[in-house]
Amino acid sequence: MARKNRAENHVPENAPRFGNAFTRWIGRCILWCMGFTIEGKYPNEKKLVMAGAPHTSNWDLLLAIGTILAMGVRINFMMKKEAFDNPLGGMFKWLGGIPIDRSNPKRSVVETLHAFKTRDKIWVAILPEGTRKPVKSWKAGFIRIARTAGVPILIKGLDGRKKILYLDKVVEPAHNTKTKTSGSAIAQAEELRLYCKEKFTGINPKND
Repeated sequence: MARKNRAENHVPENAPRFGNAFTRWIGRCILWCMGFTIEGKYPNEKKLVMAGAPHTSNWDLLLAIGTILAMGVRINFMMKKEAFDNPLGGMFKWLGGIPIDRSNPKRSVVETLHAFKTRDKIWVAILPEGTRKPVKSWKAGFIRIARTAGVPILIKGLDGRKKILYLDKVVEPAHNTKTKTSGSAIAQAEELRLYCKEKFTGINPKND
């Protein structure tokens, strides 16, 4: 049997809950089949933005599903709306998927901020890279969303070589500054990108 996830017994009281004993078993089976374990612990927060990296493979989605089910934590995640136009669309919504229109990103941000404002508990996962291909910069939208919503950011890192998913660290979103680079969110996004690039490795390393 797989190694016991070190994070299994560390789901805090304030976290938005999801599923039951059966779905947690399914999640553990998915992680076991993929050979992954989870290390670290979730913060005791009712609301937060989760930044996941690196995103290098389609297998990342299955790993995310396994994590959500195994940990019993509801993590909302944004996906292009076209992904819901198939038989798996219902499952994605059940798991916490939020359909977004990539042609209208401003509306997606507004809807996400509205969810933070109106829900008692909500965790939203965002992939700052925005693609599975190698990137030289991160999109800073996740920082701006966290800053506007007044919530912290959890860095969730992946080590594809060791097959460990790290619940790494919590950071506060950078305060806005009036600069030619549209504020310190860009600088913080770059700082976090370099941090994750040095510490983590994707399932498909050539796309790191």
